[in-house]
Amino acid sequence: MKGDDAVDAAPIVSVELSASAEGFVLEEIEMRGFMRYLEKTDPPLRFPEKFTVITGRTGAGKSSILDAVTFALYGQTARTDIQSVKLSDVCRPGGYVRLVFRQGDGHWVIKRGFTSKKDSYLEVTRDGEGIGGTIHDKEETIRDVVGLDYVGFRNSTFVRQEEMKELGSARGADRLAVFQKLFRLEVFERALERAKEQQAAIQTDLRAKDAEILARSETVARLPEARVQLEAVRHETEDRGTKVAGLEARLREAEASLEKLRGEHEAYVKIVATAEERAKRLMEVARKIEETNRRAEEMATLEGELAALWKDVEDLDALREEWEALRRRGEERQRLELAAQATVKLFDHAKRDHERRRDAIKDEIDALHRKIASLRTDIDRDAAFELLRTEGRLEERVARIEREVEWLADKPDLLRTLAEEKRRTEKALGHALAKVQTIDQNSFVLTEIKEQLEELKTKLRQETEDSHRILKPLDDEKVEGLRAVDAVAFTDGDRKRAETLERLIGGKARKRKQADELGARIKAAGDTAALLRELEVQRKTFEDEHGEADAEAARLRAGESRFGETKGAVDDVRKAATEERKALHVAEGQAAQLARHVSELEAAEGHLKEAERERADLHTRLEIYEILVSRVFHKRGVVMYAVDQLLPELEIEASKNLAELTDGRFSRIKLETYEEGRGHGIRILVQGVDALWHDVGEFSGGEKTQVNAALRFAIARELASLPQAGRAYGRMKTLFIDEGDLGSLDTEVSRELFVRKLFRMGEFFEKVILITHLAEVAEKFPGRIRVTMTPSQESRVDVLA
Repeated sequence: MKGDDAVDAAPIVSVELSASAEGFVLEEIEMRGFMRYLEKTDPPLRFPEKFTVITGRTGAGKSSILDAVTFALYGQTARTDIQSVKLSDVCRPGGYVRLVFRQGDGHWVIKRGFTSKKDSYLEVTRDGEGIGGTIHDKEETIRDVVGLDYVGFRNSTFVRQEEMKELGSARGADRLAVFQKLFRLEVFERALERAKEQQAAIQTDLRAKDAEILARSETVARLPEARVQLEAVRHETEDRGTKVAGLEARLREAEASLEKLRGEHEAYVKIVATAEERAKRLMEVARKIEETNRRAEEMATLEGELAALWKDVEDLDALREEWEALRRRGEERQRLELAAQATVKLFDHAKRDHERRRDAIKDEIDALHRKIASLRTDIDRDAAFELLRTEGRLEERVARIEREVEWLADKPDLLRTLAEEKRRTEKALGHALAKVQTIDQNSFVLTEIKEQLEELKTKLRQETEDSHRILKPLDDEKVEGLRAVDAVAFTDGDRKRAETLERLIGGKARKRKQADELGARIKAAGDTAALLRELEVQRKTFEDEHGEADAEAARLRAGESRFGETKGAVDDVRKAATEERKALHVAEGQAAQLARHVSELEAAEGHLKEAERERADLHTRLEIYEILVSRVFHKRGVVMYAVDQLLPELEIEASKNLAELTDGRFSRIKLETYEEGRGHGIRILVQGVDALWHDVGEFSGGEKTQVNAALRFAIARELASLPQAGRAYGRMKTLFIDEGDLGSLDTEVSRELFVRKLFRMGEFFEKVILITHLAEVAEKFPGRIRVTMTPSQESRVDVLA
């Protein structure tokens, strides 16, 4: 089963608005979890009658029904118009509003709410088929179907009590504001603000354009001078081009002469490099011969040192074996000593624990003996009970003897015997009484202490037995550990010998390492005599090659001198050509830069003309917006024109309404605009019984309500009959009246006339819905819905008729 907050997937259909839309007609409302309607309205609120009244006490939740209408359609309410109130404050998780209405020939169902997880949703169906898309898409569909946005819907045929009072306001500007809001004339105010913004923007653009023209004029003024500079730089470029061509021809001739000498030069460079390389090789061979001789002498010395080192370390392995044996015996002795010390410590610790516990028990026993000595009695509880029993028996015995004396009064012998027995019994009773007198609470304390004393003696005996059982194995383990230590011999002499061996082994190990390093060095040196013979052969070869190279270089040196002189001449010409070419490039760069500068100045000249044309256009546009601000969109312009066009028809309809509401007592209303101070206003005049015109503010509260109602009903009829135009105007065939200020009507006749007028409004509206707390008014409507508040502050709805 689905919960009430489940969102069913509906088939998707496209929306095509009927060309013959007849207007919005409310049919049904269902709520749950909305404001104070916590429980589902079951059955839903239906409006089958043409005239329906919603009644109930103030604060019961009547106006919340109208909030439910705008919540379902637009996701807004009169309460959420307050910035601090959110939709989640008026609709709980799992709550929703389901609205059914007719628009032309279409039957629409809107359901808006929150799931139990606080996610918002919106369902829209037309004639049973679902409308697809996002929530925003569906809201666009609703606004297109109704023909009004939220503000337009609230201000069209929603007649609110505070709005009716504003019509009768003392200030004409306030009345004008109400007219502007109801007829959506605030669009002209927004247009005025937009025109002011555009006017300010154009003024800013005009100031910027003036600054631009001034800057461009200063720039264009530099154009003649730039043209003169460009011509001069072009002449300089031509002269330097001629010089560069001459130098390049001379350079080509010099390079051809140089090229003829290049073969001998390359041969000379090559042989000189060969001679230098052979000289370097000779020096390297000589260095190696010297190093080899020095290494041979060093190796001879090292071999002597190596022989001495091996002699010193020949007993190293034997010493290591002796030291290792002593080390193992010493470590074993140390391990056994540590184990023996642990058993001794364990035995001593257990013995100390036993002695501590034993001494603690003895201290407790001594303390109890001291408590016994401090008591004022030596009679314990059992002895006390025995004395009491003895006392009772003796008293009973005395009483029995007295009775027997009475019985044996005529037998003197028995009386003497009984008298003696009584004397002894009374003496024993006296001793018992004396003992009983010493019985007090200390007797019970004494008994308790004796019991504790016996428990401690038992505990002491148990401790002695436990200590013997625990200490005996520990003592045996201690003795066994000490014997094991004595079994491993390791004397101080052994310890000293081990220390001596360790020092000797360390020194000899270092010498062995040194011997190994020397051996490696000697081995790496190899056979120095063979190496010297090979190096001598290399030196002889390099000396012969170096002599041949020197002789060839001497032969080629004259040709090298000619090559150097020719190359110097080529370098001089090349340097001169390079410097002249750089100067030519600089001149060409200056010419190109000046040409670009001239082009920019010429372009700036064209931009200057364009900027002057644009400034003229801005002046023209500024004049237009100044007219729009000061004359067209101003209240004395199109706004007042629109109001003046509406007022004649409203005067006629309002006058008819007033005649019906007052039973002909007042029958004429005049509406006229006027200026007050810097603004404008609307004056409402009513012809009184004296045939004179009076401002509405001069009438009583009830009469003012009748005038306001006459005007508001006329406005509602006018709004309902306006042609549908997008979302600015849309036909409404349902009239909503919230209270309507009926409470200010001070007579039953006035209220009766008000209700009759509402019924006549049925000529223009398919549904008329009134909200009122007046029971006598509600009784006159065929459709009646009562709203009540439960003790738990929940709104409930009952359909009365």
